[in-house]
Amino acid sequence: MHSITMESNLTKYWEKGLSMSSSQASSVLVIADSNLPEHYTKEVVDICKKESPTYMISFKGGEGIKTLSQVSEVYLHLEKMGADRKSLVVCLGGGTITDMGGFAASTYKRGVSLIHLPTTVLAMVDAAIGGKTGINTEMQVNFGLLKNQIGTFYNPKMVGINHKWLQSLNEEEILSGWGEMVKHALLKGGTHLKDLMKLSPNLKDLSPLLISSARIKEAIVHRDEKEIGERASLNLGHTVGHAIESLARDKGWEMKHGVAVAWGIVFALEASVMKMGFDKTTADELQNWIVSSISKGIEVDGADAVWSKMSHDKKNVKGNVIDVLMLAPGEVIWDFVWEREEFTILWEKFRGRYA
Repeated sequence: MHSITMESNLTKYWEKGLSMSSSQASSVLVIADSNLPEHYTKEVVDICKKESPTYMISFKGGEGIKTLSQVSEVYLHLEKMGADRKSLVVCLGGGTITDMGGFAASTYKRGVSLIHLPTTVLAMVDAAIGGKTGINTEMQVNFGLLKNQIGTFYNPKMVGINHKWLQSLNEEEILSGWGEMVKHALLKGGTHLKDLMKLSPNLKDLSPLLISSARIKEAIVHRDEKEIGERASLNLGHTVGHAIESLARDKGWEMKHGVAVAWGIVFALEASVMKMGFDKTTADELQNWIVSSISKGIEVDGADAVWSKMSHDKKNVKGNVIDVLMLAPGEVIWDFVWEREEFTILWEKFRGRYA
């Protein structure tokens, strides 16, 4: 398993880890988000090139880069720089950079060393942790965009956390990361959930909880690395969330992943009351808390369109649509099986409430 390395006021531990890993590599490729301030990338490249020949390729972050064609661009760059199995790939950016770059690193020459340096809240607390890589598939005729259908389990050597890299984020990006923090808080329950509920979804308020949120995911992954059981709980909000996200993209606009997940969680709470006996008063309080932050206007598709996306979710088994529901905060059922008719009834009720 990798470790999460965070910065300190005295010593930048991520810098030490990056320097050491670069010194052990035959060459380094930095895959950076082109949206980042130039000095973020320069800082990372300068550390690497002191130790090994270093190259850089940049992509504009977003779901649009999670394709086989973009992965092929990374492969081509690695070939041109003469990379070998001792090379190191460093992903500097948000979750789409770590997903796509991690997939490229895991498959090039059957795997080269990998480091994630996440620069968004979502990537720091979730996407860069746990060793999942993934790219999307686009099937225009029948299914449209399908999220993360191709991927690997491949742990980075290190995930370096530097809070300063979050300073350039806009409100939408912070809210997206907050959506995944909500998921972790519901999985953990207790004081962590109560603490998060007291905070506004802005960087200043959320910063003290970033590492503890990341540690919740890290602990779950440590107990179940290959998603045989408990790790599936991390899909809370994702079955419906991925469907909402994919439908939006099919229409030509991008809904941030964490915001789609937050809507998925709101539905999961609704379903948990009906199917799992989740306390309705608690669910209402949680739903109102979430919706008060994410309700910036949403087009909620009908049950048939959502079900079509859900029926191709990678978590499904033997044609069954698998979802994550809750008995209570901290008590999760990660193998709930939907019947299409009952989903349709609940979804249309949910849609009537929030559309």
